[in-house]
Amino acid sequence: MMLRGFADAVMMRTQQAASTVDMSYLPPEHYDQIFSAHGVIMIFFVAMPLVVGLMNIIVPLQIGARDVAFPFLNSLSFWLFVVGALLINISLFVGEFAATGWLAYPPLSGMEYSPWVGVDYWLWSLQISGIGTLLTGVNFVVTILRMRAPGMKLMQMPVFTWTALCSNALIVLAFPILTVTLTLLTLDRYMGTHFFTTDMGGNQMMYVNLIWAWGHPEVYILILPAFGIFSEITATFSRKRLFGYTSLVWATAVIMVLSFVVWLHHFFTMGAGASVNAFFGIATMIISIPTGLRYLTGYLPCTKAALSLLQVCGGRSLS
Repeated sequence: MMLRGFADAVMMRTQQAASTVDMSYLPPEHYDQIFSAHGVIMIFFVAMPLVVGLMNIIVPLQIGARDVAFPFLNSLSFWLFVVGALLINISLFVGEFAATGWLAYPPLSGMEYSPWVGVDYWLWSLQISGIGTLLTGVNFVVTILRMRAPGMKLMQMPVFTWTALCSNALIVLAFPILTVTLTLLTLDRYMGTHFFTTDMGGNQMMYVNLIWAWGHPEVYILILPAFGIFSEITATFSRKRLFGYTSLVWATAVIMVLSFVVWLHHFFTMGAGASVNAFFGIATMIISIPTGLRYLTGYLPCTKAALSLLQVCGGRSLS
């Protein structure tokens, strides 16, 4: 999937470069499919499985568990992801990919503007793989809370395990929003309901709000484990104990909570009103505080130690 997503990126950039000298080689509808496929594949079928796979390997080792709490559920989650990935790739061979962008805003994703099969494959692949991700979140939350080694308290867990716990808590809370949103969009497309169209009392902005109410926590689902990786690696290779562990853990928890109250900053210009924009703008600024605190407490001291070590090693090699 990474190769497929990378190939899409190469084609996109090549098309953009070629168009500046009147040498475009992709028709507009084909380019739309490529950038839609690139976004979907890299987020849902590359970044997510990489993070979840790493948690599968590292978390049980760090908490002293032999395996995750529900091995069958873990296997089911994996195969649901595989089915979603297969559907995404099959859509390439049966005619087309969705030309709607990676979030498929209506009415563009409706039957009137996208009557072809690409949106159908997009809907079912994301729905199936999303359910698998939700099951993974439940599995890891139970594993971390109930299967820690005897005597290991929450505030004694490694930082990566803490970030994995917060990330999977976000999965449990956010992915049902995606499931419901895709279900409503499917009903609009197949059964002529009007949840997300202006006809019959629907509201397209409801879709935008729902998809980003999931989409912004998704950002932190991916980045929080990466924060944990940076902290663990930096502390290990600088041979220095992680500085500010308690502050770092609390900052991670605050980021987890605040990630649910900043989604509207993805569409400030779409008419929500000054008061709503002000709330979400302030929330967006507030979430930078625990993020900056996490950087300061988790990285800088270890980074200084690492730089000092590099200077010492460099001096010795030069001498």
